[in-house]
Amino acid sequence: MRILHLGKYYAPAKGGMETALRHMAEGLLAAGCDVRVLVAGDRADTVRDDLPGAPGALVRAGVAWTWNSQPVILDLAGLLRREIRAFRPDVVHLHTPNPLACWAWLRARDEARRSGTSLAVWHHSDIVRQRFTGRLVRPLVRTCLDDASGICVSSESLRRTSVELKPWRDQVAVIPFGIDAAPFAGEPRGDGPFLFVGRLVPYKGLGVLLDAVADLPTASLDIVGTGPLAEELAGVIRSRRMGDRVRLRGEVPDTELPELLAASRALVLPSRDRSETFGLILLEAMAAGVPLVASDLPTGVRELARPGETAWVAPPGDAAALRSALAAVLSDPAEARRRGGNGRALVEAHYGRQRLAGDLLDWYGGLGGPGDAGTPTSTTG
Repeated sequence: MRILHLGKYYAPAKGGMETALRHMAEGLLAAGCDVRVLVAGDRADTVRDDLPGAPGALVRAGVAWTWNSQPVILDLAGLLRREIRAFRPDVVHLHTPNPLACWAWLRARDEARRSGTSLAVWHHSDIVRQRFTGRLVRPLVRTCLDDASGICVSSESLRRTSVELKPWRDQVAVIPFGIDAAPFAGEPRGDGPFLFVGRLVPYKGLGVLLDAVADLPTASLDIVGTGPLAEELAGVIRSRRMGDRVRLRGEVPDTELPELLAASRALVLPSRDRSETFGLILLEAMAAGVPLVASDLPTGVRELARPGETAWVAPPGDAAALRSALAAVLSDPAEARRRGGNGRALVEAHYGRQRLAGDLLDWYGGLGGPGDAGTPTSTTG
């Protein structure tokens, strides 16, 4: 099968959508599919890069500028048409939210129909924080979703609560994410600091996390990632005299993440709202045998961070409850090891990349032709 993924960015760019797309592409390649990926690059001209075993299959489109986190690619529709014409994919798999990609598909769909290409949409999240932008692009996104032969999400929670998918809710497939667990197979030590990994942006709840750690003098914390809040967080750490316990590590290479996780007491995800639809870093921590401390969000996070089983949880934005959860991890290392082991077993049983590729292929096989909005098969992994 030939699949063309149309996404926003690709590794080494950091982010949940980017990580998910990489695991899908690499998993499908390992399953014997022909795969191409079309995403925004980091320069003004378009370049081709390699995927594992697929030279030149990654197209990084030239970006004119970025507006409101959206890379503006002036010729994205033309690039998509050319890729469809040359590659003749069975499926264009579009990853949303990405309004420009939706527009490009609508401009290229005549070419897709001539090639017998279906549209599949993986909806990663609603546009939650950029409400004005969301209102502007909603008609465009709706037209694209209505054009799709199938729509997929990563969790039952997202399928059930998504406002943008409400008209198609009964036809949305659920395919949980999957990762390559092999890099995280080492023995967890659990003798280091707590660990946060992610973008330094408001919805991640880092201010709440610093409040919790400030009132727990036995706790130390490493914060891995970059983003617009970096300077503000550094100022809070200085003003509260936590520099000996809290470190801003910046970006770290993917190759170093397994060791950071193995050393950590727990992976902490204090996100404040449903912008955190799943949290792929939770899967990576679980694969490493590390327990979770997470906000109890009614999203895919709740499907992974299971209190008493894999995690300690706290209400979003509640620093006191988060501090209690961190203290519980410190006070009972044996229980932390048990919950970490449960998480690793859960990943091995349900969240592997091979399972993800198999579920995707089953779903693709059930899609109708171009413009045929068939009913996809739901799977819960």
